[in-house]
Amino acid sequence: MMKKLALICACLMMPMAANAACVGGTEIRANTVADNPNGNCTDTTCNGHTFCKSNGTMNWWSAFNWCASNGRSLASFSTMCPGIQTSPNNVTGACPNLQGVGGSQWAWSSLAYGSKYAILVNLSSGAVSYGHRTNSNYAFCE
Repeated sequence: MMKKLALICACLMMPMAANAACVGGTEIRANTVADNPNGNCTDTTCNGHTFCKSNGTMNWWSAFNWCASNGRSLASFSTMCPGIQTSPNNVTGACPNLQGVGGSQWAWSSLAYGSKYAILVNLSSGAVSYGHRTNSNYAFCE
């Protein structure tokens, strides 16, 4: 009986895993089919996922580190824009999931494009583009 009591006490004293934080950022919820801001949302293109956007801009590598400091990872393009294929030739209005969720701000995805660029999503228009990894844009974590 004493061993069970000691085990229970020891378990209660162990630190609990914390949920990922959004310190220095703002939580943003992606669109759902019910939101459907421009009639573009479907069950496969809008997921209602909650992201954490940094309050300041930074380069791509710093965005990875900023997300990690909050216990998160830089958002994958497939989570930011589910069901959407991207290429440099298909970069306009391609992400209904994030259309209208923020001001005219570009957010980094974790998707690299070549050796110098990474894919970005505009949180107002939903446009998808790419930017040089040394440019300053918002970190967008999942």
